[in-house]
Amino acid sequence: MKESSYMIIIPKHEEDMHDPKKPLENLMQSVDIQIKDINTDEERGLILTLKINDNVYEVDLDPTEVEIPDMVRPAHAFSEEELKQIDEARMGLGVNMEFNGSSTQCFYDQIRIINALFPDEILAVMDCPAEKLLSGKWVSFAAKSRIPPSPRYLFTVQAVSNGDDEIWLHTHGLRRCGLYELEILCSSRDKYEDHYRIIETFAFRMLDDDERIEPGEAVFIGQAADMYLVCTAIDWREALKFYPKATVGTAEDRAEDEDNYHSEDTYVLMMYMGPDDAEAKEYTPIQEFDPYLEQNPMFMISNEETKRMSDLAIERLPYLFKAAEDKENTIIVKIALQKDEEFIEEDSEKEHIWFELKEIKKDSIVAELTQEAYYVKGIKEGDIGTYPFEAITDWEIFSKGNCITPDDVYRLA
Repeated sequence: MKESSYMIIIPKHEEDMHDPKKPLENLMQSVDIQIKDINTDEERGLILTLKINDNVYEVDLDPTEVEIPDMVRPAHAFSEEELKQIDEARMGLGVNMEFNGSSTQCFYDQIRIINALFPDEILAVMDCPAEKLLSGKWVSFAAKSRIPPSPRYLFTVQAVSNGDDEIWLHTHGLRRCGLYELEILCSSRDKYEDHYRIIETFAFRMLDDDERIEPGEAVFIGQAADMYLVCTAIDWREALKFYPKATVGTAEDRAEDEDNYHSEDTYVLMMYMGPDDAEAKEYTPIQEFDPYLEQNPMFMISNEETKRMSDLAIERLPYLFKAAEDKENTIIVKIALQKDEEFIEEDSEKEHIWFELKEIKKDSIVAELTQEAYYVKGIKEGDIGTYPFEAITDWEIFSKGNCITPDDVYRLA
């Protein structure tokens, strides 16, 4: 049950909505987006056929009233003044399109189209499928980057509580990618963050391949201590049999869902204890793995996502350099180190380890190892070394109680 990707632009200046030609004129100025055709429809509004690189999209533009539903949550930091302006906004521009091909590329292209309609003049964007509010500043940075945004922007994991300790986790946004939504039943306040990582890792796997994982199929998502974490997805009706005491996410809850969002095309994540269980399709509730999740689990990140993160971290190194000038800031940097030969596996030659930045040189950094390496002998926590910029795969700036990553450097602008 695939849905379209509908976003609503909330411009900084609402008077910009009074001239319907202005956004189109702005779009025509874009050097990256070609307008191949323009049509109008009484119901759909303005229909544009746009080409970005080799991708062609049919995009509907339609002025619409702005109303932020309670379930929509900010994905970024907004100032009090920005939140006030968003609350007072009355008119925005709906941008609707279908995802075809790579979902991450389609999302990236939609962000580029949105920014081209109101270049650097966007207060916020409401991403309706994912039920999140994007910062206009972030949209501007993301659109101008040569690196697509993280796959996590394509969906949201919502947590619904029973008012006590039980939490029902479920996603929104994956259906626009042609995928099913994901759930974990009977999570808890002290474990939902770990369970969130399980959902995120499974979702990333589907988004990497741009295809559904068949229900019951075994998927390796990480490792905790000596236990491999192998996940699968099953229909929610079948999953509820494993959770007879569930009080949220029940069949009754779903029956009250007017649009059937949580009763169709949504699957609950379960685990396999081993290869024999995977072969026999013997599912185990996530909660059986909770003790292992307390042992510093490592969740799988694909080579494609690792490269995307590294490319973004390197692209935005100037913000790290600027932050390093303030000696009160603490900066940590993730470095890709060559694994020792006995630990090298196919498509996995590097171990990514956190260091604390000590010095910046012309084309390298000096940094101190902040953790023990698993697969690289001869180095230990506290060792200081020099590493080239190209070995950087991520970084974080801790400044005045804030943590700034390559993704949210818009907060430093």
